[in-house]
Amino acid sequence: MSHCETSSRIVAFASQCGAAQNPIAAARSRGWLDEKGRPTRDGRVLVDALGRNVAYGVYRLVG
Repeated sequence: MSHCETSSRIVAFASQCGAAQNPIAAARSRGWLDEKGRPTRDGRVLVDALGRNVAYGVYRLVG
């Protein structure tokens, strides 16, 4: 998956978690995106957990 696809999934997830006003800023504050909007290691782990539907991993990353 490209960086762009991963970033898009992260932003969509942040929006679904209640950060619809500014999901990019929310994703950055969580450490899922860097200052240039690229996915961080934690962001890639989040997308991987979402793709595998691993509830524990997602809760750990969000909470």
